[in-house]
Amino acid sequence: MDEVRQLPRVHLFVCANRRAADAPLGPGCGAAGEEVYGALKDQVAQRRAFQSIWVTQTQCLGVCPRRGATVAVYPRQALLTEVVASDVPALFARVAS
Repeated sequence: MDEVRQLPRVHLFVCANRRAADAPLGPGCGAAGEEVYGALKDQVAQRRAFQSIWVTQTQCLGVCPRRGATVAVYPRQALLTEVVASDVPALFARVAS
């Protein structure tokens, strides 16, 4: 087992969990999460921030918004909900500073 020495300054976890439409917790973040994930990856690429900001697509983060997706921000221990792709530039500016 090897320990990775190079860690990002910020790591974003984006829920893209899908559930049945009639599930007790709702349908999950699904397509909205995939869109947010893609938009965040695009921002990282445009800014060439590959080493300092990591973006990972996940399953359920425990908070199911009515719209959009949930994003966990580490090491800040922040949880953002109802994030949509159009929020990404503002979200990125917020976490990149």
